[in-house]
Amino acid sequence: MKPTRLSVLLVVAVGAGIAAYFATRATYTSWPRLPSLAPFTLAFVACAEVLLALSTRNRLAHKPGTQPVDPIAVARYAALAKASSLVGALAAGAYAGIFIHILPLRDAPNPHDDAVVAGVGVIAGVALVIAAYTLEHVCRVKPPKGPPPVPSQGPSTDA
Repeated sequence: MKPTRLSVLLVVAVGAGIAAYFATRATYTSWPRLPSLAPFTLAFVACAEVLLALSTRNRLAHKPGTQPVDPIAVARYAALAKASSLVGALAAGAYAGIFIHILPLRDAPNPHDDAVVAGVGVIAGVALVIAAYTLEHVCRVKPPKGPPPVPSQGPSTDA
């Protein structure tokens, strides 16, 4: 599995933003209000991933008072981080597209509330991307220190 590239996350966010902007522009008047707790779900997952990254970093560094971490768990954390960074980029882009469309309409009651929810959603999505990228960075395998090992030659079977 290759590390997540920031350029991929940026393309996902921009694509989601453009799609959300045009979808909002075409259908916003028929929408119910945006769910106000949805961005907090993203923020909760971001906080959980930050705590997981800190714990994993300490466990991989064998800090006193920590237990060793299972290598399979670290691989799972890396997969979680990779998926979460894409979800965060998608959410941040989509909320940004909605926010850009709603911003000029913010004087009316519903668009004002939706603009606040969308703004918080952008921040929560970006926070999730940062937390996931941090967790993925912690889970990377460090190259060994020193010279690479020399492959040993087994016994020759020439006879």
